[in-house]
Amino acid sequence: MKRLFDLLAIVFLLLLATTVFFLFSFHPDRYKSDFLSWVNQQSDWQLNYASSQWSLTQPLQLQVLDLSVAKPNQAALMAKQAELKLALLPLFKGIIRFDSVVLDNTQMALSEQLLNAGHAGLPLMDSQSSHWFKQLEVGQILAKDGDITWQRQAGNFRLERLELAIEDLSIELQQAAASYWQFTLHGSAQQLVTPWQTITLPQLSLAYAKQQLVIDHIGADLLGGSFYAAAELSQQQLTVKELALNNLKFEHFATPSANLPEEVDAPSTDSLNLSWLKHININKLLLNQVSVAAQYQGYNLVLNKLTAELNQLQSTWPLQPAALHGEFAFIADELYLDQFQFSELTASGQLQDQQLTINALRSQLFKGQLELALSYQWQQRALTLHQLLLTNNEIPIQPTWLPQPAATNHGQTAAGEQQPAPSSQPALALQELYIEQADLQQVKLLSYIDTLPFSANGLNLELRQLSLIKQGQWQTVEQLWQPQSRVFMEAPELAFRGLVLSHSSIDLGSEQQLGYLNLYGELPLGQFELQGQSLLDQPNKPWQAQLSGLLLDISPLARLADNPDFKLVGDVELAGKLRGKLSDFWSNLDGELELHSQLLQLPGADLEITLDQIIETPRQYFEDPSPLIAKGWPVFWRNPKLLPRGLSQFTNVALSAEIKQGVLHLAPQQLHGLRYPITVAGEIDLAEQRFEQLKVVVSDKPCWRLVQTSDGSWSAPQISFDHYLSPRRYLQNQQQFIEAPKHPECRYSFAASN
Repeated sequence: MKRLFDLLAIVFLLLLATTVFFLFSFHPDRYKSDFLSWVNQQSDWQLNYASSQWSLTQPLQLQVLDLSVAKPNQAALMAKQAELKLALLPLFKGIIRFDSVVLDNTQMALSEQLLNAGHAGLPLMDSQSSHWFKQLEVGQILAKDGDITWQRQAGNFRLERLELAIEDLSIELQQAAASYWQFTLHGSAQQLVTPWQTITLPQLSLAYAKQQLVIDHIGADLLGGSFYAAAELSQQQLTVKELALNNLKFEHFATPSANLPEEVDAPSTDSLNLSWLKHININKLLLNQVSVAAQYQGYNLVLNKLTAELNQLQSTWPLQPAALHGEFAFIADELYLDQFQFSELTASGQLQDQQLTINALRSQLFKGQLELALSYQWQQRALTLHQLLLTNNEIPIQPTWLPQPAATNHGQTAAGEQQPAPSSQPALALQELYIEQADLQQVKLLSYIDTLPFSANGLNLELRQLSLIKQGQWQTVEQLWQPQSRVFMEAPELAFRGLVLSHSSIDLGSEQQLGYLNLYGELPLGQFELQGQSLLDQPNKPWQAQLSGLLLDISPLARLADNPDFKLVGDVELAGKLRGKLSDFWSNLDGELELHSQLLQLPGADLEITLDQIIETPRQYFEDPSPLIAKGWPVFWRNPKLLPRGLSQFTNVALSAEIKQGVLHLAPQQLHGLRYPITVAGEIDLAEQRFEQLKVVVSDKPCWRLVQTSDGSWSAPQISFDHYLSPRRYLQNQQQFIEAPKHPECRYSFAASN
């Protein structure tokens, strides 16, 4: 027996020596081609390397040179050198454990196809081995001096000079989903190149376990500044504990320069389809000295040195303004929004329940002070101004502030009459606009609008409880004038086209359901006043008013013509009584108006000579239209130099008009002072804004000689002239003659023939 045991011992020692000799003399590169062929047949992943060597010391160490792992058109990994340390004993427990994996000079490329294909499986693990091996553990993965590229159709991302450390990696091999992974990650790079911006010195530190991602630190230098954040992702909810942006300078312009390559569209929340994210919370957002220059939908925005703090912001994903909740406060050195320049801007407020509230906004604006408090409801598009205060501002009113009228094509009837296009108001951006309190104190206004040239100095304005827009429509006078509403305006100086009014005021309010309106203004030698009352508690709100005015010198009124060649001399006294209902204001307007003047002079043009030429020599001055016929009576104030020079004078003028249901009736009335009496008669529809056979008749008793007739809408009236000796009627709009209706005989006066 002893010899048998000795023999077995000798055999065992021989086997052990042979095994040790084989292991130490074995080199894996001898079977490299067979090994690579077998591995590459197991999946779509392809493995290759130049050479390798191993060490049997504990743990097992394998070193590979010029390693490459790739999946065609989806991913590729290349490393100059890879070193793996494998623990052998855990293999018997079904655990693949690498003490460390070190990659030097790594180049990695990933594509969208890889992510869209879903989980690709472990490339070196087949289904049979996965039943034996339960878990993959890696103590540490180090990637040194590497570059990573994410290839996208919209533009590539590239990390350069990456230093990456992944520690305590644990993967359940029988649960392929990434939600069962566990690891910590620390990384930094020299720069991250994106389609929109190059980010320098990006840094990241995070941990992932049990479907919870904790980002301890993420930061980088970009846009001339830096940012820092700490966050946590769990159960499809991202919580940003802190986000700080420092000294960033952001620029975005919609129109690319012709000398630059085509811009790549900037990222938006709508384009980020993040199915794993449903809700986002930002506990604290800090902005420090951030500047913005942007252009959006034709508007220019410049924001300099913004410092802000936002707390407890909450929203669903994708981000929607109506779903935001939180509080904010900010200050900024300057804010430019087209012609609006805000300086020393401060504000605070909150976002909640689909509503934006600004509690206190203060700024310097147009050389004065601005204070504002408002609330805006996103879904209803309702804006409420709780308080607006402008003090000592000098506001230039620009043409771009007003909505531009849309171009319309007007049709014509068979007779050539211009037909107005249907009126359509542009859609308003707001559905509701309500003013609780607005005050302007010592404000100066200067309009640069050609059709509305005016200015106001020392303007004081008070607005209380006014609903300007409701259900997307501007409110009428009836809807605006409520028992709680109040409007008060006063201006030491108010000018329109050079006509200066002093001590102008408007006072609108109510006392116990009785509304009142007082309007007053002064000229150098005259004044006017309108006083009215309305029963605000009655249906349709009936009202009445009294108008009075006395101007001992009407020469300032000539400036309304916006023509320095037009002059007026004389006096005017105006009186009237008006009444009606605020509902359908113009259609329910009734009243009487009277105008008296002892003397009216028009220096610069002689009307008698002008009429003599037309009446006595129709072939030369009517059928070959003189300026009066070609341009109508407005030629006197638009271009009086076209007429014979001289003086036109009217004396003891007395005109009266009656208004019934919005139609102003002018009975035949004469203007005295010329050799040719001038009679005015006809109707003006104030509700429909039309002339109804408004006539100006020049007569030579007992016969008429020349008649101008205005008919049609105010915007495009049909104006015609008839001469008692001409068989043709001149149409001023078409600048042509047509056959005139049969004229009455000369023996008939105008009043009888009309």
